[in-house]
Amino acid sequence: MESFGVAAPTSRAFALRGFFEREGLLVVVCGALTAFWAFAAPYWLEADSWLTLLGGREIHAHGIPRTDDLTVITHGQPWVDQQWLAQVFFWNLTRLGGIRLDLLVTIALLVAPLVLAVRVARKRGASPISIVPFLALAALPLTSFLRAQLFSQLLFVVLFALLVRESRKPSRRVYLAFPLLVLWANLHGAVVVGAALVALLGACELAARRPWPRGAALLVAPWLCLVATPYGLGTLGYYKSTIANPVLRQTVTEWMSPTFTGRHGILLFLLACAGVALVVKRPRDLTRFELAALVLTLAGAMLAVRSIAWFAYTCVMLLPPLREATRGVAARTPNRLHAVPALVMAVGAFGAVVAVALTPTSKLTRQWPPEAAAAVRQVTSEDPSARVLAANRYGDWLLYEIPDLRGRVAFDGRWELLETEQAKRVFDYFWQVGDWQRLSDGYRVIVLDPKLQPDLVKSYDRRRGVRSLYRDGRFVVYDRGAAADA
Repeated sequence: MESFGVAAPTSRAFALRGFFEREGLLVVVCGALTAFWAFAAPYWLEADSWLTLLGGREIHAHGIPRTDDLTVITHGQPWVDQQWLAQVFFWNLTRLGGIRLDLLVTIALLVAPLVLAVRVARKRGASPISIVPFLALAALPLTSFLRAQLFSQLLFVVLFALLVRESRKPSRRVYLAFPLLVLWANLHGAVVVGAALVALLGACELAARRPWPRGAALLVAPWLCLVATPYGLGTLGYYKSTIANPVLRQTVTEWMSPTFTGRHGILLFLLACAGVALVVKRPRDLTRFELAALVLTLAGAMLAVRSIAWFAYTCVMLLPPLREATRGVAARTPNRLHAVPALVMAVGAFGAVVAVALTPTSKLTRQWPPEAAAAVRQVTSEDPSARVLAANRYGDWLLYEIPDLRGRVAFDGRWELLETEQAKRVFDYFWQVGDWQRLSDGYRVIVLDPKLQPDLVKSYDRRRGVRSLYRDGRFVVYDRGAAADA
């Protein structure tokens, strides 16, 4: 009986050693990314993070919204909260374990699609050394913060892996794409990318003269999944107000096209060059759908920075096997030298995640000082009629920290709610163009970012009757007092 007790641990130890020898390079890279994402946890709280948590709290308290009751400028306007399910998920995490648990899940939602994409590439015949360069180029585009888009990254990889498999070995599994799209349609707007890929597979099958009922279903049904939400056909208005919104494309960096001199643009250029070079060498190694998916995701990446992630994942899954085919099979041999650094990095990544779990919430939220919120709370509690005009990145945070500000903040990060003229007034204010001061009429508290609005900060510093309640490198809180109505 004792021999059985010794053999099992020994066999597991050999299996683990073999895994680290085979996958050592990938473990080092993925472990390093995991450790980085864990150590940088305080920076994964951004404006959209607070909007996500705020939205979940609103749904918990008031149900799925139909009109905006949070801000002044867009009060009463229709609000299609397309990301409602992601917001509910993160809000319930907050109720269960606080911001710390939200950040731990954020790290998990960054790691999971990365590991799955690597697994797909490995199953397609790529060796670790062929995958690593693509991971290095894709690391920045695949890094994100706490927000609904994290679900899109995971669902994109799951769906694309399914479609790639189906493009080679058609089966009934392809119909799993439809429930995946329905789930995705209630989590994040990037579901349109998933729908486009499913439709693309359908178009490729029809072009190849495969059975038309299946191809037609794949071509048409994905678009119906987009409206399988509590808003029904009203969901289409959300996509129009985001994808076709000129304000977003002119003012929000991640909605703009990447520039060649920008860091995202350089990485996109390198990935695109690698893709073209490998496809030219091995065009027959990819199916018609896989080639079309590379073109589609590259086109999306060239239109908006936020879409580079989809091209990056596509490259990680499809291109390493092509590189492997041009290099031969020698690199697939396990290397004992990789085992030790891989084990060290795996332990380090695990330790970094544990450190996040043990870090006090006050340190994880240090980028959002409670003193700034307290300064706003003091004025608005003493004066229930006081309203707040804050830079767009601070509106949702203030609404989250001070629930009594509901309906008293000028606007927040939901740019899709602002009509063109309303958006123009907002940007005229922050850029101090034309009659820019008119927007601030009736707002007693002003909250600005001294790095992004330095000229506006100087303007308020010179005004009489305006008190600075709080100031640091990221926040300036002003009380205009009687000047608010002047």
